[in-house]
Amino acid sequence: MTETTATTPGGYADIAEPADSATRWDERSALWSCLGAGFATLLDSAVAAFTAPAVQSSLALADSDIQWFLASFSLMFGLGLAPAGRLGDAYGRRGLFIAGLALFLVGGIASATATGAWSVIGGRLVQGFGAGVISAQVLAVIQDTFTGPARLRALAGYTAAGAAAAIVGPMAAGLALWLIPPEFAWRIILLLPVPFTIATIVFGFRGLPRSPRVRRTIDLDVPGIAALGLLVVLVTIPVIDPGLPAHTIAGVIAGCALLLTALVWWERRYARRGKLSLFAPALMRSRGYVTGNVVAALWFGSVLAFGTIKTVYFLQVCDIPALAIALALIPTALARMVAARWGQRLFVTHGPALVTYGLVVQTACLAASAAAALSCDGWALFLILSTIQIGSGLSGGVVEPPLRVVTLAFSPPSLHGVGASFLQLTQRLSATFCIALTTGVLLAFGGTASTRSLLWAVVLCAAASAAATFASFSPHFRTDSPLAQ
Repeated sequence: MTETTATTPGGYADIAEPADSATRWDERSALWSCLGAGFATLLDSAVAAFTAPAVQSSLALADSDIQWFLASFSLMFGLGLAPAGRLGDAYGRRGLFIAGLALFLVGGIASATATGAWSVIGGRLVQGFGAGVISAQVLAVIQDTFTGPARLRALAGYTAAGAAAAIVGPMAAGLALWLIPPEFAWRIILLLPVPFTIATIVFGFRGLPRSPRVRRTIDLDVPGIAALGLLVVLVTIPVIDPGLPAHTIAGVIAGCALLLTALVWWERRYARRGKLSLFAPALMRSRGYVTGNVVAALWFGSVLAFGTIKTVYFLQVCDIPALAIALALIPTALARMVAARWGQRLFVTHGPALVTYGLVVQTACLAASAAAALSCDGWALFLILSTIQIGSGLSGGVVEPPLRVVTLAFSPPSLHGVGASFLQLTQRLSATFCIALTTGVLLAFGGTASTRSLLWAVVLCAAASAAATFASFSPHFRTDSPLAQ
């Protein structure tokens, strides 16, 4: 088998397709497995917010319960990433890929057949953990299989799969809520990813390699992962239930401080023993990688939080049909798909600075959305925000693939799985907190959303996006990147 090297106009080396047709099939098959998994997991994320009002009414959930229902998936998604990425590096991707899909399938069925708060939230927790296990393998497979612009194209395909899920999911959810009584419709909506999950399990057996290229010793750092997860839960509790007594809030703050101190002590001790800690020293010493994680966390949290509060608001307060909300999301998703492909060419010319340009547009769109919430309501607000969101879709498609490529370029080859999973870990934990915070603000005025509460929730999203934009100006991210040299 022979390979030839080509160079793009921007100076990025590309690997030509190998002459061996079996290798070409392996790469295509692996990519399609990754895209199928991405579609199934992102389909679930796209429909969850549509079910929230019906779930709350059908199961008589408190406001805090519905906030946990919306945030629990992202929490466990993040916690599943760290061990799964390390296990995949050591023992191969396929087994964990299939196991993650199985957990995702079981959790989805459990939440769709739930009879109360604990069962529906518990199902979402299992489903989120499975999605984290899957996603750690997906990004690592792309890192292992593709290089240069080919890697950017693969990540753009992953973004396009998410955009396709953002079209199919809301449309199916809207139709279900229109044609079927809400107390049954939400269960059907939560089952939408099931057939795609089963199909991806079958394809994963064929598409992914059985063993890693090099078998490595593995350090899971279970105490570090558990401490970080508990810390996120403690930080989130006052956000979800702001009415807690003062002494309880003080206890939570003290617990967070104690846990943070213990986590820092443990991570240093674990690293001194020669083991790979959760906060891998090789990655944490890279200012470019850390900066990329900060940018990705703030951007991702603001995007997911805004999509959640907007959907809940229009369903709960404005009584806008779910089908209309779904139809309004189609132009945004199409814009994201087009921009993901268009962004590949722009990245060759602009490099890491393209991330900053996209974030500026995203922040401007969120600021415009806040201004619209200040001046109008109902269908007028819905139409204005839907139009603005097309700009957000374009910016998201431009930002996401380059942001991942640039950040992961700072991780050494032996830590592809760890680097990819930690990047998603920070994004998902940020999403957990941002969703809990913004939905808490949205429901803070008497338990029902209002234009006033929507305004403040959107302002928080805009602030997070602005912080991501500011961080992306860092020279460690833009000029120190291997892709900018």
